[in-house]
Amino acid sequence: MLSSKTNAKKIYAVEIQEEVAKMSNKSILLNQLENKIEILNMDLKNLKQKFKACSFDSIITNPPYKKLETGLTNINKEKLISRHEIMCNLEDVISISSYLLKNSGSFYMVHRPDRIVDIMCLLRKYKLEPKTLRFVQPFENKAPNLLLIKAVKNAKPFLKLLPPLIVYNDNNSYTDEILNIYSKKI
Repeated sequence: MLSSKTNAKKIYAVEIQEEVAKMSNKSILLNQLENKIEILNMDLKNLKQKFKACSFDSIITNPPYKKLETGLTNINKEKLISRHEIMCNLEDVISISSYLLKNSGSFYMVHRPDRIVDIMCLLRKYKLEPKTLRFVQPFENKAPNLLLIKAVKNAKPFLKLLPPLIVYNDNNSYTDEILNIYSKKI
């Protein structure tokens, strides 16, 4: 989906879990995107050995949301690693992103609202200035369960708070905005 919504010439997707990387590669082949997307089955903490500093215009990440030993833990190892900071933590993700981003490069992240203070502190620590923030609510009358944040490397301070993104209408159908996001090219 990301490849169809951007003009990126090359997309690298980092996945530490071998089985998840294999599934991603199958999807890439089925969609004939092997010339545009490359799965890197590796620990993101080792990306400094693969890429030099300031190599990328943008980084998009959906890191594990839960700190180690918090929340419900899944018995499925792949889901556990995907959801909890077992193989990497928030600081690992933000620090390597800052290293890899060009000056004025954009950093986009999906995360949980309960981690907003950690996120903001770490972004500033690594010279990624928060620029836009949007909460995602499952329904209009429900509390946000996700946040979307954009930061820019070495930018001046100014944060724009966008109206919440509502996912579902009262009848459990997608809102027009969600349908529009999924259908249009960004």
